Formats: sequence, C-alpha cells, structure tokens
Amino acid sequence: MKRGIAIIISSVYLLLLPSTVFAGKAMGTDTDMDTLLCQRDSFLRESLLLYFRFDRSLIDSSYMDNGKTLGAFHALLSNGTAVSLIDTVFITAYASPEGDKTHNIRLAEWRADAVKHYLSEKYPALEHQRILTDPQGENWTGLRNMIEEDDSVPDREEVLMILDYVKDLNRCKELLKRLNCGYAYTYIRDRILPQLRNATVCTVQMKDIKGIALLEVIKKERAVLCAETKDFSPLQADHFQRFYQSHASLPVRVSRCPLFALKTNLLFDAALMPNIEIELPIGERWSLNGEYMFPWWQLNGDKYCLQVLSGGLEGRFWLGSRKHCEVLTGHFLGLYAGGGKYDLQWKEKGYQGEFFIAAGLSYGWAHRIARNLHLEFSIGIGLLRTDYRHYRTRDNYQTLLWQENGNYTWLGPTKVKVSFVWLLTRRKTVDNK
Repeated sequence: MKRGIAIIISSVYLLLLPSTVFAGKAMGTDTDMDTLLCQRDSFLRESLLLYFRFDRSLIDSSYMDNGKTLGAFHALLSNGTAVSLIDTVFITAYASPEGDKTHNIRLAEWRADAVKHYLSEKYPALEHQRILTDPQGENWTGLRNMIEEDDSVPDREEVLMILDYVKDLNRCKELLKRLNCGYAYTYIRDRILPQLRNATVCTVQMKDIKGIALLEVIKKERAVLCAETKDFSPLQADHFQRFYQSHASLPVRVSRCPLFALKTNLLFDAALMPNIEIELPIGERWSLNGEYMFPWWQLNGDKYCLQVLSGGLEGRFWLGSRKHCEVLTGHFLGLYAGGGKYDLQWKEKGYQGEFFIAAGLSYGWAHRIARNLHLEFSIGIGLLRTDYRHYRTRDNYQTLLWQENGNYTWLGPTKVKVSFVWLLTRRKTVDNK
C-alpha cells in the first residue's frame, strides 16, 4: 500500500526569521526586512514537503523534492544560534487512507519516529526531548478536501457522497474501488493519494526573547499574514494564525540541572525492610550510588526477629549515546561492594552475623515515568561471604543458646532491585540574549 508523509517546515523557517533579525541588530548589522520576506516567500513555494516511498519509513533524499527539503532543514538547523532559540518541535504524521488501517497507524508512527531520529542525530544541538511526535494515522479529512477542490475527479459527487455517508472506513474503501469499475479510484490513487502521503506539520515554538526588535518583527509579519495564507492550505493557515496568537505569551525556557537522586527499593519496602539510596551524577556517563538498609524489628513477643544494618557503594557507567538521554536514564553497568551485620530469628532458631560482605557486577535500566520521577530495575551478581553464629531460644524466646559457629559463601545473584527514584534538580534559566 502506498503511504506518505510530508513535513511542512515553512513555520520553522518563518519562526527563525525573528531571531535572525534580532541577532543581526544585536551585532550592529543592518538587516533588510523586505529581503528577508522575499527569501521566505521563495522558500515557502519551493520546498515544503518531505515524502516517503511506497510502504517505507526510510528518509530518501533522492525521492521527489526531498533533497530540497533536507537542504532547507540543514540551512535552518545547522545554525547553532538559531537552534538555541528553538523551544519545541512538533511532528504530526499522517498516512493516506488506503490498505489496512492498523498498518497505517503503525506506519505513521514509524515515519514520525524516523523524522525525529533524523533531526536529533544529524543536529545534536536540537535535544531529543524537544522533538515531540503525534502520529495521526489515515488522513481522511485531507482526502475529502482535495477531492472537493479537484473538478477533474471522475464521478466526484458520488465519491463525496461515499466519503460523507459511509461511516465504516473499510466499507468506504471498497466502495471507492468499485465505483464505476474503479475509474474514479484509479484517478484518486494516481493523482491524489501520493499527495496525501502526507503532511507532518513541524511546528517550532520559539523561546521568548526580550526586546523591542522581536516584537516589531512579529507585528510586521502579522501584517502580511492574510495576504500570504491565501496560497496555503487551511491546515497551514490555521497553524500560522495559532503561532502568532500564542507567541507573545511563550515563557522563557527554564532548564533543570540535576543535583542528586533519592531512591528506595520497592521489593525491600514490600518485605517491611526500610531502605534508602542516594545517587550522584558525575558528568555524562558516570554516577555514584550509595545504599543503606535498616530493618530492626522484633515481632510477636520476640518470636520473630528481623534486624539488619547494611550499606554499600556502587560506581555506575551509563551506556549508549548520552547526547539525547536524560540524566540517570538508560542502561548501565556497575561495580558494587557492601557489608553489614544481621540477626535473623524464626521461632526457636536464629542466626547472627557480626559482619558480611558482598561485591560484584551489576546491570540495570532506568526510565522516566514522570517529571523528576524514574523507575529503575537492576540485578547484581557477585560473591557474598559471612561468618555466623547459630542459636536456639528458650524461656519464651528471652534466652539464646549458642549451637555452633560457621561461615557461608555464595557466588551468584546477591541483589535484585526495583527502585522508585526521585530526582532533585535546581532551576536554571536560559539566557536568550
């Protein structure tokens, strides 16, 4: 089945114009507004769309006008100063309404992700977190609008009636294919559907820049908006209007610098074993994790005893590219060591150890679940050794009778964690000057 996706980057270019003018005035250069507007208009008419081949999600620079579009992307996003002013990029993906609906939804997701991956990998200054995708699946609205505007569509009135009154989309596709022996559908497939493989609108919200120069540019751009939008589709015109209405109220971008993370092992918590961890990020790839466990319970008249005091340290190396990853997320390898003492009793039998030691290698994965909240999974495999004293109780569990001394060594998994992580950060306002 044939699918497509297009990226309307006119708004990207338009939004970068104010920052260009402002930067030019800040450096004391004279930038001609009329020249910039002419350059922008030329760009809008020549390079708007990025297409994908039949049933593909690979970006192909040799397909249709993709070379021009990718060149325009490079002109915009290779400028570090301009990229620093971008707050968020939105990518909305569509697929043409033909073939299997479920596959179309997945295909739109793959293509949106492909665009996001392309931008984040080729332009590292545009952080991964600032690119948001919103795949929409089949674009039935776009199909109807284009058929209504095209007087050359065979049996156009019948086609529009099918689109308007047949609510079952699979049935609608079958009727379009059968109408007039498929004559109308052949035209739609060859002339219209390729244009519906289809528009991903890439909207860039700019950071708020203090200064009269930017406000003046916005006023001048708004003054020519009506004349420009008559050449655009309703989707593009609506997008431009919403940008101008909201731009003045955009907040200054505030980043957060991580200080440390507080953590607790949910598995220990479920076993009534209080514990706490603290992890300090060190650069992009390293972190230091410290843990402390302190259950100290005697239950049911000293019949049961759970007393453990232990601590440990772990150095972690975070894997993969860290350019587009949040701090303390992703996969990691660690080297850990720790020890402590314990007293474990179950009715008449118990074991005490004044000291045990465990050391080994760990592997884990952490993922963001909310702002400043992560969920972490990890496992440690290594060596555990302890000297212990075995005892029995009498006099209603008040007297301990020592039975024997011994030692125990274990090689294998020594810890398993499902940790809830709270990341503490400090606010850092970006200077837009």
